[in-house]
Amino acid sequence: IPDHQGALKAGDKIKVRITIKAERDFDFVQLQDKRAACMEPIDQTSGYMRGYYYSPRDNATYYYTDMMRKGTHVIEATYYIDRPGTFTTGTCTVQCAYSPAYMARTKSQTLMIK
Repeated sequence: IPDHQGALKAGDKIKVRITIKAERDFDFVQLQDKRAACMEPIDQTSGYMRGYYYSPRDNATYYYTDMMRKGTHVIEATYYIDRPGTFTTGTCTVQCAYSPAYMARTKSQTLMIK
């Protein structure tokens, strides 16, 4: 997850990069990125960002778009690390709202914060 060299510490900023490879055009796509309990988004307000509607919540960040064209899409978000410990990220899920069979999910990861 992090674009960071060395150990992560409380107070660090990390960038989460989500890459989606769409093999065809998709309508009404929603993405749910569950984050670790130690991560707080820098952008705290909902709104449109780079073609997506961005909605940060308590435990996840949601992205919505009316149309996702065939090709590679990259979504990035920056977070603060707010406390030390060992944390597990949730999964990141992307799916079509009206055709849920079109779905992909990542596995969770473990973060060790000093």
